[in-house]
Amino acid sequence: MMRTIKTEKQLQDRKKQLQKRQKELESLIHANWIEIKHNLKPKNVAGEFFSQAFTSKNEEGSSLLAESLSMFAAALTKTAVEKAEEHMSEWLRQKK
Repeated sequence: MMRTIKTEKQLQDRKKQLQKRQKELESLIHANWIEIKHNLKPKNVAGEFFSQAFTSKNEEGSSLLAESLSMFAAALTKTAVEKAEEHMSEWLRQKK
């Protein structure tokens, strides 16, 4: 609620309060602006991206990095098994 100002002294006090509050808010805006500029630097954007890629979780609860490594390992295993099958088939044909 806003109080009714009845005297000039009350008006001057209120004016000082508002000026103090204005300086506080301007200081906060300045600090936020500096933080925004810092966060938008390319190296910081890239750092945040990689940080989230390594720590963020998907629906199953595993990180993006873990999921990617798992898929890579599965592809390598599949390739290795296919090559082993080819070599075994060739070896068995030679034995006949």
